Amino acid sequence: MAERALADRLYASIPEDDPRFAELRAVLATVTQRGKGSPVPRMLGEWALLGFLLTSGKLGTGDLGPTIAMPTDLPDPQEVLAIRQQVAAAAQAWDFE
Repeated sequence: MAERALADRLYASIPEDDPRFAELRAVLATVTQRGKGSPVPRMLGEWALLGFLLTSGKLGTGDLGPTIAMPTDLPDPQEVLAIRQQVAAAAQAWDFE
């Protein structure tokens, strides 16, 4: 059977009222580069691939050996989003671009 060709561009639905997507929406909202150079499509594609690999069992979640410790001094994504919104509001109030 011949394999059906996929479109070059696929669209994803990220519903606002679904709490499973809250963190994803917050991360995507922090992306400032828009248009052709935006990293959002690549990010969504990578996350979709990881989700597919995990749910299909092709990527195990078992012990893969020593893990790399995450830095503890990273800011909270929600705080970063709130600060960006405050800066944008202040810039708009002062008519900066």
